[in-house]
Amino acid sequence: MWESKSTTIRKGAQTFGTVLYYLACCPFVAPQRTIDFLRSVYFYRQEEKIRWLDQTLIPTVAPDQLFPGLFENSVRLLELGKNRRSATTLLESYVLASVVRFVDARTLFEFGTFEGRTTLQLALNSPDEAVVYTLDLPQDFTATQYKLSFPEESQARRLPVGGLFQPYEVAGKIKQIYADSARANYESLRGKVDFIFIDADHGYNYVKSDSENAFSMLSSKGVILWHDYASRWRDVTLYLREVVKQQDKRIYHLAGTNLAIYAPSASLPPKTRMARSSEIPAAISTCHQTNRIPKADGQTPKSR
Repeated sequence: MWESKSTTIRKGAQTFGTVLYYLACCPFVAPQRTIDFLRSVYFYRQEEKIRWLDQTLIPTVAPDQLFPGLFENSVRLLELGKNRRSATTLLESYVLASVVRFVDARTLFEFGTFEGRTTLQLALNSPDEAVVYTLDLPQDFTATQYKLSFPEESQARRLPVGGLFQPYEVAGKIKQIYADSARANYESLRGKVDFIFIDADHGYNYVKSDSENAFSMLSSKGVILWHDYASRWRDVTLYLREVVKQQDKRIYHLAGTNLAIYAPSASLPPKTRMARSSEIPAAISTCHQTNRIPKADGQTPKSR
């Protein structure tokens, strides 16, 4: 969709004002903001460079190019408050919830629970009879199979593992697993999982181990999504490039996000134009509307 000239001018003025604020004002009154701004610009440029180099291996597509009609159904999103930092963006949460609904996932698996924000979205948007498995390290772990890329992660949590979803009725469909993902037993789930989200430790060995287990658990209609593709966590991108080269699996980057997806049952129509990595699906406006759902609509915290 083409923007009007006035919209383009307005956006340009807003961008110029933002840059001026961080580079001309903040150095004197809030220098840390300038440092954070420059760091975010640097990481953005690095991500764009990686995506550009990877286009032949991992093309960028709009989510609804891969799944036509993906955004036609509404989704339910909760606990996305501005006062709590989240690794996944609002758009990424919206895309994940939409894919869960689109594939009608009955068995779901998440590597990396953290506080349980994404887990909650998966549970909210899957059928009532669905089961959502989510795995994270136990609080008292002493050693892991591989070296952790972010051993301070537990200190970054403000709540216990899964603390965000525990107050909700929908928590009844969530099965929390406490284990080292490289040592866990997945035998009972082989070939049975419809939706898998990988967002645990981002070191190469764990990304590889989690992904290999995910491939073995995938059902015939299943999808796997990785978070932090083309981000500062380079090992995620490195491993996925190897998978495409060595295993002949088709993996896509979803435009406007740091999500990569493997969806063997989905296919792009012939002559599909690849999206630019900076393109945001038009459905983002719907995403903002959906995020305004009050807690009284659908899921309320359990009475204590």
